[in-house]
Amino acid sequence: MTTKFPAQLDTDAELHKVADDVDDVVAAHHNDLVGAIRAMEEKLGIDDSPVSTSVDYILKQLAVKSEPPEGNYRVVNLYYNGNKLQVDCDDTPVGGE
Repeated sequence: MTTKFPAQLDTDAELHKVADDVDDVVAAHHNDLVGAIRAMEEKLGIDDSPVSTSVDYILKQLAVKSEPPEGNYRVVNLYYNGNKLQVDCDDTPVGGE
């Protein structure tokens, strides 16, 4: 069976649980785990990932495109607006700066 991740979380139907001396372990069990691991790797992305839906890409864009004000402000919201990630910060810097 194929992994449902990242659209949905996998269940025991996709990632089989087995008990010692009760269940036969077959190649499909291992292959399903490999599929799940590959799906997670794709979602996380490689360093400097060009894939816009990967976590690596999204975090890099947040660091590059969002410029919070100078000082130690607390981030209260992150959201995607068109082609840009946005950061909302508190009005008052942390520490009362």
